[in-house]
Amino acid sequence: MKYQIVKNALDLAHAGKWLQRDSEDDFFPDALNFADIHAKLDEYISQREHRYLQIDTIAHLMDSVPKASGMLREAQWVHPTHRLLYLSILHHLLPKLDHHLPPEIYSYRRDSEDMNDYPFPDKMGRWKIFHNDFRQACLDDDTNAVLLTDIASYYDHISVDELCDRYLSILGASASQEDIEIIGCLRSLLKQWSTAGFGIPQNYDASSFFASLFLIGADREILDKRYRYFRWVDDIRICAKNKKQAVRALHDLQAALLRYRMFLASDKTKIIEKGTSEFDSLIDVEDDAHISELEDIVARGNRGEIEEKLPVAQQRLEFHSGPEGDERKFRAFANRLMQIGEYAEFKDAVNSHIVPFVKKKLFEAPHKSDYWYKILQESPATDWMDEVDQLLRSDASVFNWQRFYLWKLLTAASSISNELLSKAKSTINNPISDAEAYQAIVCIGKHGDNQDRESLFVQYFSPQRSYLIQRAILIALQELPTDRRSKFYERGIQSCPDHTQLVRYLEELEEARYGVKLRPTRTLPEQPRVVRTDILRGIGKVQGRVVRYRLSRADYDYE
Repeated sequence: MKYQIVKNALDLAHAGKWLQRDSEDDFFPDALNFADIHAKLDEYISQREHRYLQIDTIAHLMDSVPKASGMLREAQWVHPTHRLLYLSILHHLLPKLDHHLPPEIYSYRRDSEDMNDYPFPDKMGRWKIFHNDFRQACLDDDTNAVLLTDIASYYDHISVDELCDRYLSILGASASQEDIEIIGCLRSLLKQWSTAGFGIPQNYDASSFFASLFLIGADREILDKRYRYFRWVDDIRICAKNKKQAVRALHDLQAALLRYRMFLASDKTKIIEKGTSEFDSLIDVEDDAHISELEDIVARGNRGEIEEKLPVAQQRLEFHSGPEGDERKFRAFANRLMQIGEYAEFKDAVNSHIVPFVKKKLFEAPHKSDYWYKILQESPATDWMDEVDQLLRSDASVFNWQRFYLWKLLTAASSISNELLSKAKSTINNPISDAEAYQAIVCIGKHGDNQDRESLFVQYFSPQRSYLIQRAILIALQELPTDRRSKFYERGIQSCPDHTQLVRYLEELEEARYGVKLRPTRTLPEQPRVVRTDILRGIGKVQGRVVRYRLSRADYDYE
């Protein structure tokens, strides 16, 4: 890698403006959402301008996130300096590569021609269109069977060398010397994070785009066979004229993926024929239409409409909480109810209905703890404290990721017990997960006393501790008396100058920030608002009849 060419070609300043958007849905979100880096980006980049390409000198952390089955997927915490480098590589390559993807690939496509703008603002909207276009194809008279499948452990099996070689092949003769060197930088960066040259980190925008592009050869192979093909990263759907053609499509897809050393997940692969109840459920949009209607009702703020539709939403929430329900739709109705609860007139009634269902989900669906945290933090801690105490102390969760979110939930509480505070301290002593310890430290900063805060620095801040732990400790010191805090901050900068921008940002805050972000509270308007009706792009069936409806707005809690 020719460092000077790469340094001159990469635009860290523009890519840095994407960092906060990229980090909003991190597996282990930062308490400040890297607001310190965003606020002092030029200074942050300048301090590291001679070091950020020294890729092997910056450590990353390995952790895990649970799947619905109880199995674990790898989850990497990537240092923010590496994230800026990764995003700047995306910033350079995205306009050169995106247009090579066929329109049948929906995932992480560029939404703006202006590369100063965040490139994927409508990624959730694209996800909905992916599902909607597939549904529309299912409704065609020519479709009598569909293939649904997923690639097994897709991100983990991507070869870094093959991925980078493929990008060079796509660019071909148009590849400049800058492109070649930047792809070489990408290769070095991904190998730093990989296991024996395989695997790229999940849940980062750059990874999502690069992973989506990796299969472009298989896409073309399937499309050349004239199949009706839809793909979202590793989620693949094909519409067929009959079951026999669907089986043939399955075999062709297996053969195409095998050339990439990729394999389909057998437990997620099925062929469904038209006329079956399973096919009918694919095209049923009754709940989707309800969800969109609820959005419009909330936007108008008409008390009568809300009172009329509230029981329907509560009934659908209850249904989807059960064994016959759909967990995605449970989250969707929970989120719409929470939107209704933003009106002070309905807040207590909404929370009292939702909380019992969501508390159960902490035990039944730990793989969605990030959603349950966002819902429960809106209710008084007394409503859920016993369950959280159980999962942290008496019958501790086996999932680092869930424990991280339980500490995050406790950080949002007005107070916690001495027993939980002691548990947070013990979590730091010999951490199973630095990510969990990070959030436990932030929780101590919020709920501990000044002696607890000072002890965090004295006992645990050292060059031998990870950057993540050091960052948490500095965040936890915010409420110390100014003179004491300043002394610890200066000692922290002397020990690790990379925290300079964080410290200066924290010193400028008017009030302490611990990453607690609650929904706004509002009151119903005197007159209902006028709500613009969007294009009725959504299509499906309700009680056997084809209907058009407005696709729900981008909603991470649903998807």
